[in-house]
Parts: sequence; structure tokens; C-alpha cells
Amino acid sequence: MSNTNYLKMIDQRLDLLTDWLEVFFGDENFVITTASDDASFRRYFRVERDNTSFIAMDAPPEKENCEPFIRIAKHLISGGVHAPKIIESNLDQGFLLLEDLGDQTFLSAQQKSFDTQYYKNAIDVLIGIQSLDTDSANIPSYDHALLTTEMQLLIDWYLPTLNREQHTQLQSVFNSLSDNALSTNQVFVHRDYHSRNLMMLANNELGVIDFQDAVIGSNTYDLVSLLKDAYFELKPSEIQALLVYFHKQAKLTINFKEFEKQFDLMGLQRHLKILGIFKRLSIRDGKHQYLKNIPLIEKYVLQIADKYTNFSYLKNILNLTKAGQ
Repeated sequence: MSNTNYLKMIDQRLDLLTDWLEVFFGDENFVITTASDDASFRRYFRVERDNTSFIAMDAPPEKENCEPFIRIAKHLISGGVHAPKIIESNLDQGFLLLEDLGDQTFLSAQQKSFDTQYYKNAIDVLIGIQSLDTDSANIPSYDHALLTTEMQLLIDWYLPTLNREQHTQLQSVFNSLSDNALSTNQVFVHRDYHSRNLMMLANNELGVIDFQDAVIGSNTYDLVSLLKDAYFELKPSEIQALLVYFHKQAKLTINFKEFEKQFDLMGLQRHLKILGIFKRLSIRDGKHQYLKNIPLIEKYVLQIADKYTNFSYLKNILNLTKAGQ
């Protein structure tokens, strides 16, 4: 699809969304502005009317499915989590009208005034989410096939041509990381629980967004997303202190050192996947802004490769990539 045709399609979607809102409100007395784009095909608009604001989600139905968002939002809200309330929906057109949780993200708050207490608050919310019963939520499992498919993105999009030995080494890494993820406590996993998807509300309450890809998986996954964020770097000492805090607050019975290893290896799985995703966003989707975050993700990977000798050859494979860029 050419750029012109793509932009025309986007304009048509905005026209359809505006028409849908006119029918819902019963008039044209509202202002619609861009709120944010997403790493997917979803877009978000802020709708202002009579001193009240809403968020409108545009999720083209041929590309995105709104049903999981609605189902999981209701699941979280029923468990006391501040996810956006769904005011109106049209699944056929791929439109949702949502409660507006504002524009103050966890990331912007930390960049203005860093405070580890915010992280403790986010951990407390996370522990609450992980304690929710998921039997009736119809959430898929973060199984071996999905874990491996995600890591395969590293090979498909990020790495140069691999020789047979390197390919074998990576498959061994993938298997180890999948085994680690599946051996941990299995809980609700947001799957993108990081600084851009947490909203700062009144009284330091946290709002949670972008949860539609939730799965049942490792209790360390969302913690890694938060503490080893692609968009905000914590000091190793801060990560360590917050790991201890989570371990204590969640009342885990597993030995802390073993838990720390589970956390580290879960992080490696996530970061190998993200390297592939960020390159794909640039190459396939023209979203080049994510490339600036790759050095931090590489740094996380190399730290684990240094810490655990059985992953040390990852350094050579990633250094080859840098040499070829």
C-alpha cells in the first residue's frame, strides 16, 4: 500500500469515527484531537465535550480485535484496578469510547521528579493484579509456542544472517528461557506493564492501560517490564531494592536468589523479543522512533550475558550485528 493510500485510509477512519461519535452524542458539539499512536495499528483520540473529555480508540477491525480489550478491562475493573471504563463500543467498526485517564504518564512523572515510591506503588498495584482470579477471564496461556515465536522475532528482524552454530546456540537460549518462564508462578500478565502504560491519577493512584494482549504467564514478566523498561533506565541498586520489595510484599516462598534468576532470565526473553519488535516497527511499519531505544535494550541483554556464563555467546552474536549495521 502506498503512503498516499495509507493516509487516505486513515482519514477515512477518522471520518467514520467522527460520524459514530456524532450519532452517540446526538450532535456535533465536540472537539477531537490526536491523543497518541500505538506500537500496533491502534490510534487514540481525545474527545472534548461540555468540559468533559473522553478517549476514542480507533482499532481497524481487519488489523485489531477490540473484544479482548473490553473483556480484560471489565476483569481488571471488577478486581479494583483503575482501568478505563468503557462508555460505548462498536466492534464492527473497531471503535471504543473510553474514560479519559489524563495525559500524565508514569514515564513523564519520573522524568520530572524521580521517586522510587512511585515504583513501589506500581508494584503494589501489580501484586493486586496478579492476585485476581482469572478462571472466568478467558485469557490465553503464555505457553512455549508463544514464548518461542516472540523470541524468533530477534532472528527474523534484528540479526544478520546466522551461521548454523549461531542458529543452534540461539535455539538453545530460546528453550532455556521458555523453560524458565513456564517454571515460575503463573498469573495474570499485562504484557506491557511499563512507564508509558501507567497513568498518574489524583492522589498518586495509578491507571492501567494497553492491556488487551494479556496472558497467563510468569509472575516475573510484568515486573521486568516495569523495572527494566525500554524507555526509562533504573540504576542496578534501585532494581535490586525493588526486587527485594516485590519478593517481600508478594510473600513469595521461593528463595530470593532463585527468584532473582527467574527475573533475570524472564527479562532476557522479553528483551530479545523487543529487539526484533523495534526493528520490525522501523522496517515494516515506518515507525523509526523506536530505534533510539535499542541501545538500552541491548545493554540489558549484555548485562545478563555477562552475569550468566551459559549465555555469554550472546555477546558475540549481538556484536556481529553491530558490526553489520
